[in-house]
Amino acid sequence: MAEPRLRSILVRLPNPLGDVVMATPLLALLRAALPEARISAAGSESLGPLLAGLPDLDAFLPLPAAARSGASAPLRQARILRGAAADAVLLLPNSWSSALAARAAGIPRRIGRRGGGRGLILTQALPKIPGPAPMTELYADFLAPLGLTRPPILPPARLAVTQPPPEPLGDPALGPWLGVAPGAAFGPSKKYPHPALLDAVTQAAREHGLTPVWIGGPGEAAELTMLAEQAAERLGGPRAVVCGDLGAAKAAIAACRALLAMDNGARHVAAALGVPQAVVYGPTHPAWSAHALERTVILRREGLPCLACHHPVCPINGHPCMNQLAPQEVAAAVGEALGRGAAPAVVKGAGGPCRI
Repeated sequence: MAEPRLRSILVRLPNPLGDVVMATPLLALLRAALPEARISAAGSESLGPLLAGLPDLDAFLPLPAAARSGASAPLRQARILRGAAADAVLLLPNSWSSALAARAAGIPRRIGRRGGGRGLILTQALPKIPGPAPMTELYADFLAPLGLTRPPILPPARLAVTQPPPEPLGDPALGPWLGVAPGAAFGPSKKYPHPALLDAVTQAAREHGLTPVWIGGPGEAAELTMLAEQAAERLGGPRAVVCGDLGAAKAAIAACRALLAMDNGARHVAAALGVPQAVVYGPTHPAWSAHALERTVILRREGLPCLACHHPVCPINGHPCMNQLAPQEVAAAVGEALGRGAAPAVVKGAGGPCRI
């Protein structure tokens, strides 16, 4: 049973978009166990449209960019966090600043993972992350310090679509749509080369009668527009780009038949919306994001000693984990994703088996 004095809980969300999506099962479990409690979440202001319509949240506290940088950031964040009037805060980021902000906000119970000296300002410290594991599972560890029972099977990640798809996706004369999310905030090592990507998208679109829509963040507008123009020249269809607003991106992904993505936030959004995905991995390990895999096809070049190096920029000449994946293999993964139903995840390990 949960402790009865918990009337208001604040969840300090992680920073990466995909990790935020992987935190939604924790929000659902908190809501189920504490139906009378006020559940708030705090994070980057851009996350508001992503979380809009989620029934497990009573309030979202946006942290503007100005409150997330600089030496005085914890104090600026603290002024915002006080608005939750929380009895306890679950600190999902492993940063010193997030823990310091919670303490400065006067939140009496501060729960987070050990590391970087944070134990001095936490009231309850979870062990350090032992190794690669789905973030959904790692976030569920935060239930125990609240006196809540962790179920053997976690609820799926989920999001709600609260707006119609942006133009031109709402035009019934166009489509069906293949979402393409080629970006990665992590760094260029996660990105499949543009020439090969265009070949893969062209093949998949022609084989399955799809029109690509290019989806990404605000800093990717020029890149996505260039790719959309080149794809439109090859396929003769419309140039469709959606970037910047997470609400629009969420609605666009929901309108797609499938999504071709790198290991990025768009993949997690698609998984939470039940949209099949073909996901290209290289410098990161699929085990970190191994959730909602029923409609996921994972593709990576097996047998390379450099796999899962976690370097934002590839230190090896030729970027083998990406350049050794043929466009035909990527296009085939899209076709396989389109055929996915409620079945175990398909892992296409080019060059050998891929185990998660």
